[in-house]
Amino acid sequence: MSLFCCQLCSKRPQRLIASRSKTLCRFYSSSSRTIQEHDVLFLRQHGVKHAKWHLTAPLRPESRVKLSYGATVPARELIGRRILDVVRDSAGNSVILHEPSLASYIINSERLATPIYPNDANTIVSLLDLNPSRPGEDDQGDSDPPFEIFEAGTGMGSLTLHIARALYAANPTFPAPLRRTLISSPFKPHYDFTASRGCLEVSPEDQSAFDAYASSRRAILHTLDHNTKHARAAYKLVRNFRRAQYLPAVDFHVGSIDEFLSRRLEQTGGRPFLSRAILDLPSAHENAELVIKALHPNGLLILFKPSISQIADFQAWSAETKQPVRTEKVIELYATTASEGGVHDSSGGRHWDVKTVVPRAQQGEDGNKKPVQVMRPRVGERVAGGGFLAVLRRWPVSEELAQVSPEEAETEE
Repeated sequence: MSLFCCQLCSKRPQRLIASRSKTLCRFYSSSSRTIQEHDVLFLRQHGVKHAKWHLTAPLRPESRVKLSYGATVPARELIGRRILDVVRDSAGNSVILHEPSLASYIINSERLATPIYPNDANTIVSLLDLNPSRPGEDDQGDSDPPFEIFEAGTGMGSLTLHIARALYAANPTFPAPLRRTLISSPFKPHYDFTASRGCLEVSPEDQSAFDAYASSRRAILHTLDHNTKHARAAYKLVRNFRRAQYLPAVDFHVGSIDEFLSRRLEQTGGRPFLSRAILDLPSAHENAELVIKALHPNGLLILFKPSISQIADFQAWSAETKQPVRTEKVIELYATTASEGGVHDSSGGRHWDVKTVVPRAQQGEDGNKKPVQVMRPRVGERVAGGGFLAVLRRWPVSEELAQVSPEEAETEE
């Protein structure tokens, strides 16, 4: 952008240059984004001793945001400002307005179920090997079936949100009026996950528009949980992040795996319709047979388990029942310790302290204390994540029966 501005400077009057530069900076700089109603912010409140972080609810003009030290700040004073602006709370403390990352949003949101931590969720999304193309970018026609993913065990909705973000670019643009309706509509007293966006109080016209958009999607995530409370909380989690940006790609379901998949397989005449599936369940093999049947050949099935013995149990079951799947890899997810300025984001990797400090006992020749660099692994305040992942690939039945897997060949040798 600097080069572009320099080229403009040689050809445009200075006043026009300044105006154009401000416009360009406002367009390219995320810190200049104007905060809107229904945004969720991550507030850094500076207290007497140290800062406190607070994840807000979606902002509404009439609400007040509760902070530490008994302080609050009116939401109307935040709406219309820009990211990284500084405001004062009711106690006079300075509060910096941040936009939450996906990791900090997940970790600091209220939960009814244990989340799949962001570092683990990122690994699972990577193993799913998703390469969505934008509408019109390939030869896929409107009559071709969509790319469908099935997640069993919605839980908090952490993995749901990560996968939905990965699918975002594959779908048509969601109309702005519908998005405003999606983020502002109240919830029904009793949620209904049997219809597209059926848990919101919307007009029949808006519902028809939602259904029309849903039928045009090229990538869909079906997420299912047997617990209605978990599904409600997960729906809110996805809706509140970045003003429901990733919600249109997700269909929430409540019930049993067999009931959902049996109904879908009946609709397709028994033909597979899933390209990917994730099972985050205690006894995955009890529900896996229909999942495998619903997977396209070459589709991937991922198991997320806290114990390696559960992976072994699944493999024993699949061999005994001659399931047309082959295990490609089994990996361990490392537990991580993470803390960044009081914020637990569990974003993966080993955390280090890298900072400049002034030791109390050290002084220079001139009597002034000199700063030194501290670089060492951090001793974490919180352990997050961990477990095991198994990646299995669905094979055509005829080929699976006729071929020997690499593991079996090694065993025979």
